[in-house]
Amino acid sequence: MTDRADVVVVGGGIFGSSAALHLLEAGVPRVRLLERDGLFEATTGAGGGFLAPWTTVSPLHGATSPMLPVERYGLEFYAGLHEAGYDVDYRRNGLLWVCASEPAWEQNRGLSWTAADPDSVTLTGDRITELTGGAVHGDLVRAAQYLPSGAQVTTAKVAAAMADRITGLGGVIDTRRPVTGVRADGGRVTGVDTPTGPVECDSVVVAAGAWNAELLRPHGYFLPAVPQITSRIITEPIGLPETLPVLMLMGTLPDEPGGGTVLWVRWHDGGLLWGGMYTTYPRNVLVDRPVPGRLDELPTDGVLENQRVARAARYLPALSRRASIRVKHGAPCYTPDDMALLGAVPGFDGLYVMGGDNELGVTHGPGFGRALAEHIALGRTELVADLEPWRPDRFAGRFSTQSEVLVPVSASFEQLVVGESAA
Repeated sequence: MTDRADVVVVGGGIFGSSAALHLLEAGVPRVRLLERDGLFEATTGAGGGFLAPWTTVSPLHGATSPMLPVERYGLEFYAGLHEAGYDVDYRRNGLLWVCASEPAWEQNRGLSWTAADPDSVTLTGDRITELTGGAVHGDLVRAAQYLPSGAQVTTAKVAAAMADRITGLGGVIDTRRPVTGVRADGGRVTGVDTPTGPVECDSVVVAAGAWNAELLRPHGYFLPAVPQITSRIITEPIGLPETLPVLMLMGTLPDEPGGGTVLWVRWHDGGLLWGGMYTTYPRNVLVDRPVPGRLDELPTDGVLENQRVARAARYLPALSRRASIRVKHGAPCYTPDDMALLGAVPGFDGLYVMGGDNELGVTHGPGFGRALAEHIALGRTELVADLEPWRPDRFAGRFSTQSEVLVPVSASFEQLVVGESAA
């Protein structure tokens, strides 16, 4: 049996779901989303659900970041789901960057905080303790920067809301239907193959995260992105206040480069949802290797690294409290310039890609989905000036393996975490 659509979207994470929704909103009548598992079951499902203007306060981008309208739209999008009555666990509790050490504070104090959030303020001592309901002992850290605009959602609940909106607009969602290949004839996309038959279409959006490379490789195209393993940990309820801001913890281990792994933490059903940006094994286990169909059985060494740093965070005792935990792994993809890959795949009419979330996919997904959808449907987008900063071919063939991409990715990560360029 052959199905038919105007646009097929491959991948049911936040990128693919957002593309499908915004294509429908832009007037494309027949949109079909194909997902191997269920919506948000891979990397998006392992996301923390943190929402903030991340790149504006990043030393890699700064106040002039072209991502700012994308990030603002993301914050508005999730607030809109909440206001429309969807239960996505939306909480605008703010974002608190906690600098445990003097070097961590020196690294962060000069960033573009007010450009990201005009109401951003610096906090110390008792003001930190008060804002976190006593969860963080402010007298044990150097200082913190608070962004009131920061918010949080639970990604599994966002998936349900997105599905309702997509199907409500007439879109079709096929879960448990993997795409095994993209069809093309004479440089023109004609559809996709699945185990239950092909789907013919005029355009294909490949938004399958770490699996993008496998779908594009048979067509001779190398996607300049490298998968990096991350792990999300959820504890049982341990009595934390639900008003707790999202926390970014830096400088916890002052004797280690950059102060040790940067941890991200938030309240979740009375417990903690947290993880960290570690660089140890198994961060790079998927580099230039096949990505398994599921990420469930990846090594848990990264979780142990996060727990090691958490035990040193005496200013947040809940992190080291003994509690039952659940773990989910993800494989966010990083790019050489810390910018997403968004737009047409060179050499193929009707083939588009969304990828390279750089571990910020939940915030950026709605905006990137809108920008690409409007580009496909209308030939323009009002969200950003154009898609030029995110063009997939902007590296002009400089990279041909993920190991090569990993070199600038590692240098950027060192600048981001340690605060200085790699040698």
